[in-house]
Amino acid sequence: MSKYAYLEAGRYARGWHIVLFSRELEPGEVKRFHYFDREFVIWRGESGEAFVVDAYCPHLGAHLASDGGRIRGNAIACPFHGWVFEGSGECIEIPYAKQIPPRARQALKGWPVLERNGFIAIWYCPEDSEPVDYLPAIDDWGPGKWGDWQFQRSRIRAQPCDVIENIVDIAHFPHVHGGNVHAFENRFGDFTVTQISRVKRDPQAGMITPPGLPFDLVDARNQGAGMEADAWGDATYHGPSIMYYYTESRSPDISFKSWWVNYHTPVNDSEVDLCSAVIMSSLTDAALPEEFTQLYPAVAHAAFGQDVLIWQDKVYREDPILCDGDGPINKLRRWYERFYLPA
Repeated sequence: MSKYAYLEAGRYARGWHIVLFSRELEPGEVKRFHYFDREFVIWRGESGEAFVVDAYCPHLGAHLASDGGRIRGNAIACPFHGWVFEGSGECIEIPYAKQIPPRARQALKGWPVLERNGFIAIWYCPEDSEPVDYLPAIDDWGPGKWGDWQFQRSRIRAQPCDVIENIVDIAHFPHVHGGNVHAFENRFGDFTVTQISRVKRDPQAGMITPPGLPFDLVDARNQGAGMEADAWGDATYHGPSIMYYYTESRSPDISFKSWWVNYHTPVNDSEVDLCSAVIMSSLTDAALPEEFTQLYPAVAHAAFGQDVLIWQDKVYREDPILCDGDGPINKLRRWYERFYLPA
């Protein structure tokens, strides 16, 4: 038996997990997705609200997204026999029946949905506990102010715990990200763990270069070394799978602020979907140069990709050999375990 509940087969973290960005789901559109080793259907009703239910009709098992799905106001109808379900999963109509069988009323499972900051998340909990609203709103969010998310997804063979441990791993920066750590601190809360760090680029430090980049990452690092802007930032996991990173940078040429959202959503026991998303805005009245607005997200995605290349090839050590410079990895594991234990 595993030392940690989060390593047991078929168990997934209780909490909010991002499944789509808002712009990926148009009004009246139905989509399917597969996470937590089960199939889901998501749609946006005529009110603009997004809904998620289990994918298979409890009648005779048709997939509710077959043939593009059938929207009925804010509800969804099975394309096989027309049974109609609300976002809660309740069956509200069978077009050819005089009455709805009592067993059919709540036979389909609906999932709590949170749409905020331009993304859509569902609340996963095997015990069906009430959702906790721990995901903060981003101030002034909106396409007219920040622009929309520029994101990059990948699916890899990894465990979610491989990904989240990065938040406390001080020792990997000079080997993976091409910089030396000048300040590093972790702070733990009930639903959060924060990394406050200052890392300076160093041509002598090691660096992983993801394949297929549209620019030379090593050259970009070396050109920036020694010409650091006045910059700061902190990264916080809100719950078990969604990380916000906020940063500000001021220099004579460009002064900007940026949010990154990095998330990992488990597909099954051996795979996760990873995503790095970026928005940015000027800190002055001057608009950001177009070249910069195109390059900066690519650099952010590349920084995330450096970690991805490690995660996809590693194994998870339940009892690692640690040293005094590794960061609070065991403390992070105890914090993370709470999302796998009964609420």
